[in-house]
Amino acid sequence: MTSGVVRLEACALPPARTADTAHLTPPPRFGRTTFAGYAPQTDVQAQAKSDVQAFVTSRPRPWGPLKWLTRQEGRGLYLDGGFGVGKTHLLAAAWQAAEWAPEHKAYLSFQELVYLVGLLGSEAAGKAFSRTRLLCIDEFELDDPGNTLIVSKFLRQVMTHGTDVMTTSNTPPASQGQGRFAADDFRREIQGIAGRFTVVALDGSDYRAPPTGVDVNTAETFAADLQAAPPGSVLAGAQELTEFLRALHPVRYGEFLKTTPALFLEELPSLPGQNDALRFVHFVDKAYDLGTGLRVSGDVALDGIFDDSYMDGAYAKKHRRCLSRLSEMLQEPVSSAG
Repeated sequence: MTSGVVRLEACALPPARTADTAHLTPPPRFGRTTFAGYAPQTDVQAQAKSDVQAFVTSRPRPWGPLKWLTRQEGRGLYLDGGFGVGKTHLLAAAWQAAEWAPEHKAYLSFQELVYLVGLLGSEAAGKAFSRTRLLCIDEFELDDPGNTLIVSKFLRQVMTHGTDVMTTSNTPPASQGQGRFAADDFRREIQGIAGRFTVVALDGSDYRAPPTGVDVNTAETFAADLQAAPPGSVLAGAQELTEFLRALHPVRYGEFLKTTPALFLEELPSLPGQNDALRFVHFVDKAYDLGTGLRVSGDVALDGIFDDSYMDGAYAKKHRRCLSRLSEMLQEPVSSAG
């Protein structure tokens, strides 16, 4: 192992995040994404691109001394579709194309939004985003009743005061929470959220198109890339990684990965428990967004990570998106990470 690589067990947990709403911008993988770079593969995708462009260009800019007191109620646009069809690309392109100054637009994941609102409290969160004209939320997913109430109240607050909200999801808005919770009170909250958004559908196949049973890196590839790993890269075993993810709140995974240019897994974890599986999914999402390099040794195929029952359960789309992103990451040069 090179001097630039450290074992995960020797890494300190990153410090707890503060309730900071500054610098909420698209992650490195999507930091320069534009509408011009999105190549529709279907007529539906072409229409979605047109709808998103119109959403960020049709709102007239405010003017006059009372501009912040005379806002129209905010609009909502909900990009619904499978994984690998370009939803996040269009979301990031919308953020880039919006003419608002950076301090008047924000981009963050759903997990990060829930975490921030939880830290700040509902009233303070509304004030923190009071000057936000465009709020982009990636991977909108109501996983539990508590999150539903938090997000529903927050969205009502900011949209009433004129914030436009655009979000992506693998689940239609009216179907959020399906198979996870279905109490009447929470169903009403979900319907209330759905009513604030115009739904734009994206169809198509996964552009990453990972073949079923795709193998991980060869021993030769793993060893060669480990030898040439960038300083600060991390080496971990499967159980080592699982325990690390249990010890850290998912919203803090990004803080760890920002200082980790490449991650080398000696084997893929086996994740029979749903909680561990969802933590791993979120970890891969953040590594993907940040452009973290990834290499995995061993003989296990990617589709052996999750229990078969999960691939048809309530979180199936999350697990399939994770496998798709892993497949792409394993084919990318480690040297381009970060």
